[in-house]
Amino acid sequence: MERRGAAAGGDVCMCQTVFPAHANHRGELSAGQLLKWMDATACLAAEKHAGVSCVTASMDDIQFEEAARVGQIITIKAKVNRAFKTSMEVGIKVTVQDVLTNVEKIVSVAYATYVAKPVSAGKIELEPVKLLSREDHLEHSLAIERRRIRLGYEQVFQNLMQESNKEGDYCDSFEEEDAVSTDLTHVQSIELVQPPHANHHGNTFGGQIMAWMETVASISASRLCRSYPVLKSVNMFKFWGPSVVGDRLVFNAIVNNTFQNSVEVGVRVEAYNCEEWIKNQARHINSAFLIFNTVNDKGELLTFPRIKPTTKDDMRRYHGAIARRRIRLARKCVLSAKEDKPSDSWERSNQAYVSYSNIAALTHLAAKPGWEITSTLDDIKIWTHEEGDVLSFKVEMQVKIPSHLAFSLLSDFTLRQQWDKHFLTCEVLQAVNEDEKIYYITSPPMTGHKSRDFVILVSQRQPCKQSEPYIVAAKSVTLTSMPPSLEYCRSKILCAGFQIYTDSSSSCTVCYFNQVTSGVMPYLAANLMGSSKSIEDTALECIKFLELKGSKY
Repeated sequence: MERRGAAAGGDVCMCQTVFPAHANHRGELSAGQLLKWMDATACLAAEKHAGVSCVTASMDDIQFEEAARVGQIITIKAKVNRAFKTSMEVGIKVTVQDVLTNVEKIVSVAYATYVAKPVSAGKIELEPVKLLSREDHLEHSLAIERRRIRLGYEQVFQNLMQESNKEGDYCDSFEEEDAVSTDLTHVQSIELVQPPHANHHGNTFGGQIMAWMETVASISASRLCRSYPVLKSVNMFKFWGPSVVGDRLVFNAIVNNTFQNSVEVGVRVEAYNCEEWIKNQARHINSAFLIFNTVNDKGELLTFPRIKPTTKDDMRRYHGAIARRRIRLARKCVLSAKEDKPSDSWERSNQAYVSYSNIAALTHLAAKPGWEITSTLDDIKIWTHEEGDVLSFKVEMQVKIPSHLAFSLLSDFTLRQQWDKHFLTCEVLQAVNEDEKIYYITSPPMTGHKSRDFVILVSQRQPCKQSEPYIVAAKSVTLTSMPPSLEYCRSKILCAGFQIYTDSSSSCTVCYFNQVTSGVMPYLAANLMGSSKSIEDTALECIKFLELKGSKY
């Protein structure tokens, strides 16, 4: 197997002026044109790293935050965040700049996956991306989490579909008098793939297929709203198979469901070569779901009419749209939540995103610049970090046991009360999977207050390579089965956890992080003023516990 890859990875920037030919009737950049540019830029970044031709495998959910107008400048930056064996995650950032005001706004941030396709029949293994900056390290760490979400998406969707079938969501709405039959929104379009639509190996550009899909989906949505729909987001594009120059691509679009001010359109793409065309043997190469809204002349959102499924397949798509919307809203709620008001509801639709935000929050906190050391005691160092009104602390401990053993002991929170006096009781409420558990914890009271309790999600991750840390991240979540009680004061953990680095085969560095809440502030304040050694004492107990347990293995 040949190893390929540029040492510094792919980093590409493209600037384009929006001309009338790129715009729709409102003078705004066509979403289809933008998707083509995004794919082309990201593909160049992937090929710069791989050193061979690459093809689009998928593009994660895309949100369009701003519209670019004729005369404005679009800048697209793409960078390979992480290389796996034969695939790469490429981060894409799109901004728009007004040349008159010089104001720049973010249009979209997206992540795409590309696969290296060498000309020869042999396989290649991509070189790791060389990480040059703090941001490179951060995105490299989070890429593995985003990959987990991609791989688990289908299972989450199927679970929600089963729930939807049991509950019979929205069944009564089919009888509304103004409901529109889905048949009226069906649109079919056929495109012949020609050389300008493909790369130098004859494979159709993924961005070109996306643009064609946007066009046919827009027509489908317009038949329902009788206006000009605006593309606001796209559920994950996933390419199931290739198409080449000479293929006939058949696009079928239909409205799946409407949600007050938005509509979901599903598009299925099938490819045929000459022989398949005659025999009517289709190759399913892509499906995607596009979400549109529409506005009046004043820029106010318009309401879409309800739709009426008429067949069993219509019903499947109808419920599928509801499930995807639940996942989409959960993703938006969790990933765009402010740090002081995190979205912590633990539901089937958002479990993957809450887990991602748990790991991401700890990774972001650890990577922040500006940590200041405030205390040093033998094998323990205490650091603090201030950012606005947010205060965090880090405890760094040198421990004489192997890192994998420290990880095993620290990721099991039922052992925590053996060394942490702030834990009175700890029980597992839910073992979500081998890497995620939900715990119920009680803690002793502070002076004049009731005892505290917590419901927390603990996410653990093992490193993909030796230079990366083991991670144990913790944050509070809300479980409907465990509401607050009068006996305890329900408290929250915003962001806390451990990063464990390997120093040698028999020693490691354990770093504990905590974004300070009101419950932790008295302990930290007392430590900083020198009136207490609570944090140092707890760290010493942690080291003693780990080394004692380690000596028995």
